[in-house]
Amino acid sequence: MDDVDDARELVEQRMRATGFERGIFDKVMDLLERFDSDRESLFEEMLSELEQPGHDGLRDRWDTNCEQAEALMDRLEDDIKSVLEDSQANALTVDQRWIAVGPRDFLAGERKIWKQVARLDVPDVAALMSKVLETDIAIIKKCEEDLKNARNSDVIIEQLLAKNFATITDLGKGLLATFVQLPTAIGRLAVYLLDDPTAQDAITKVIEAFEKTAAENYEAAKQKRAAKQTVLDNIKLLTDAREQLDEEWIDKLFVRGAEAASSWRGIGATGDYRATDWDWVKDNVIDRGLDTRAEAAKEQSAQLYQDLYPTFIKESTNAFAQLTDDPDTLARFTEELKTHFESLETLLKGEAAFVADLADGPYKQTAIKSLASAMETITAGWRMLFEKTKAAADEVKR
Repeated sequence: MDDVDDARELVEQRMRATGFERGIFDKVMDLLERFDSDRESLFEEMLSELEQPGHDGLRDRWDTNCEQAEALMDRLEDDIKSVLEDSQANALTVDQRWIAVGPRDFLAGERKIWKQVARLDVPDVAALMSKVLETDIAIIKKCEEDLKNARNSDVIIEQLLAKNFATITDLGKGLLATFVQLPTAIGRLAVYLLDDPTAQDAITKVIEAFEKTAAENYEAAKQKRAAKQTVLDNIKLLTDAREQLDEEWIDKLFVRGAEAASSWRGIGATGDYRATDWDWVKDNVIDRGLDTRAEAAKEQSAQLYQDLYPTFIKESTNAFAQLTDDPDTLARFTEELKTHFESLETLLKGEAAFVADLADGPYKQTAIKSLASAMETITAGWRMLFEKTKAAADEVKR
């Protein structure tokens, strides 16, 4: 590589100027050649580790690589000194020979750089990006499953509510029709309620049916509230995690890693050592490692915060905001209940006025009690139905 080529050329010039045997000269050149090959292999190993997906062991492997780099430099210095010591071509000591011809600036600069690399800023950033990616994928899977389950639950609840609303409406209509369309022979509702023992039973059965369906609707509301809570929990999860999972955070991680890699050359360049190879290392760290990891993480983050998050917000404010997905459905149902009750109330009040005009006596008293009982049962039943319907709606909204 360029840095070792420059160092080898400088050592060659110095050795020729100082005077060494050809064998000594060749051995030193061979040592530099082997170092160049080992150093390049070490670079490739580290870059390969960085471009592999995942993060398990990445930091430890880079730490080991840094130790190997230190060992390579120590070995190069020791081996060159050992070879120089065998020379008989000059009267210099081995330390003087090393000062005269050794790649001192190269090794000094390399040691500074590798010390900075050993801070492991780059593998730490890469690992964090992978963790963001893994977390995004896991949350996406959870959110999609939760949303699917919530929607499925909502479909079932909507079907139950629609059925029960229709049942309640039909019962109300039926009771009203029964009271309005009396047999001609009977003539008056008051007489029907008094003379037909099944009349009061019919009212009671309708109210009991109201109670049953209202209870089912409230249970459905509780289930929908649970589904809504799942949606809300996921919104909170995504909101709380956004700072550590969204694209802005990934960009910050990328910048941190890129800045660390970009600083290496400047840290080591000294004397006749320019550290140009470290620009190549920096470019590959960014292109083959950090950029690839950042893009993978940002792709999942975008799915999380540009797709799923808005979907959950929309679901929480639409489908899961109230008892029914369509607010008009509940409004129509409530209005129909009110209309039927008012019609029954008007009808019973009219009958009460008719009975009040009867001649005093046991028949009149019995008719009054019969009408009062019917009115009380119907009023209580309708009040219960309105209250439980409102309670069901409130349960979802809370």
